[in-house]
Amino acid sequence: MTIGIEIPGRGELVLEHLVLDVNGTLAHRGALLEDVAAPLARVGSRLRVHLLSADTFGTLAEVAAGLGLQAHPVRTGEEKAEVVAALGAARCAAIGNGANDAAMLRAAALGIAVLGPEGAAGSALAAADVVCASAQQALELLLDERGLAATLRA
Repeated sequence: MTIGIEIPGRGELVLEHLVLDVNGTLAHRGALLEDVAAPLARVGSRLRVHLLSADTFGTLAEVAAGLGLQAHPVRTGEEKAEVVAALGAARCAAIGNGANDAAMLRAAALGIAVLGPEGAAGSALAAADVVCASAQQALELLLDERGLAATLRA
């Protein structure tokens, strides 16, 4: 399972994994956003999906079960970056919105920051390759090779 995208002026981007923050990205105040399950399922048919969260609202297990995915509790942003490194950063995309997502967004071959209902930390925006208005748009962009190439072209 991979997504391969030729980025003009940058070369080929080959992704195997998607690492996702949960709270603030896929969930708002601990509740799964309505519009992310379907695009996440489509992305999950092409990439291995990993949910990471400090579980601020105590709903990580419930959100993961609702999506049919495993969750990986983490305490810090550095732990999120370590997960990306362990998976092979050159083959990872990461999506997040918080300050504790900046390190994983920077480490991943493709970092996408989202401006969700809880906002986005400036450090996450600065660390990202792409910024999207929502998690749904970020997930859809991963499946739109031409759109992603147009955004990232040098």
